[in-house]
Amino acid sequence: MSQALPQPRRRSRRVLLMVLVAGLALAGALWRARSPGDAAALPAAPAVERPVELARVEVTRMVPRRLAETVRLSGSIAPLEQSAVKSEVAARLVEVTVREGQAVRKGDLLARFDTAELTARLNEKLSNLDGARAQLVLAEKTRAKSLALRQKDIVAETNLDQAQSSFQFQQSQVAALAAQVELARKALRDAVVVSPIDGTVAQRSVNPGDYLAVNAAMFVVVDLSRVEVEATVPADDVARLKPGQSVALRVEGFGERVFPGRLARINPMTRAGSRSIPVYVSVDNADGALRGGMFATGDALVAEEERAFAVPPAAIRKDEQGEFVLVVGGAGDRLERRAVTRRAVWARGDLVQVDGLAEGDLAVTANLPGLTAGRTVKVAGS
Repeated sequence: MSQALPQPRRRSRRVLLMVLVAGLALAGALWRARSPGDAAALPAAPAVERPVELARVEVTRMVPRRLAETVRLSGSIAPLEQSAVKSEVAARLVEVTVREGQAVRKGDLLARFDTAELTARLNEKLSNLDGARAQLVLAEKTRAKSLALRQKDIVAETNLDQAQSSFQFQQSQVAALAAQVELARKALRDAVVVSPIDGTVAQRSVNPGDYLAVNAAMFVVVDLSRVEVEATVPADDVARLKPGQSVALRVEGFGERVFPGRLARINPMTRAGSRSIPVYVSVDNADGALRGGMFATGDALVAEEERAFAVPPAAIRKDEQGEFVLVVGGAGDRLERRAVTRRAVWARGDLVQVDGLAEGDLAVTANLPGLTAGRTVKVAGS
């Protein structure tokens, strides 16, 4: 059984508890009564600035580069020079000496016509000419006699006029027959068909034994030492083109090989049914690698700049002082404000050429509007 504590002991514990509560209250009052100056006298903990971490793709190391602006074009290849050989005489072919794909030089024999009938025609024309010349001699003698007799008033004026007219008629006959003789000689020469240019036989339309009419198609000879690409360009891009600009061409079947060309001409009219304008690019083909009908694509160089500095449009910022780019590299990897001046836009607006940056500058090129000059940054992986 528990026994109750004596009364004096209970009183002593109660007094001790009251003294303890009073001491705590006094300590709190003293703390609240301390002056503000005393609180400010305590040293404050310094604030630590955390650097902004940038990814490698958000910055770009500045190096001088070549900037180029090009216009895309495409089209088919055709020989710059070609000649269609046609029959100049109506006769039978007795010989054809070349085939398609055979190289020929200017003046080489291509075919030969039967000359028997052509020779007979020439001989006939020559005989007619000799007869006309004999008649001219007789008409000239008659005119001379009539003139002498008229001077002596032996014959009438009419006789002299007739003699003069006969003489002039015979002169005309001789001239006409002489022209026919020249035509017959030319036909005889044309019976031997030769190549008009250096090149390759691209088409042969005749065979020995064929009887051809005048102007019948016989051969097509092409010169592949220089070819031309007839390309089409959208009307919006033509204003940037002009003859003489260099063109880099790639042709199907040649992999990455580039064929240098030069813009030769620009058509003044758009192609029917489209807004494209034909342009013509000449290409040196000394090795004969290119053939007519091949398809080519290329880029015409319309502008270029060597050793230039360029950044994406998002890298250029603006404040009350003007345009600038943030560059990493200040003390403690802090961002610096670097004033820049725009010079030109390249790559259809993807790059802006600027002055004010130097080789080696590490520029912030990503769209990060929260960054400001003076901030400490850290590039991931650096």
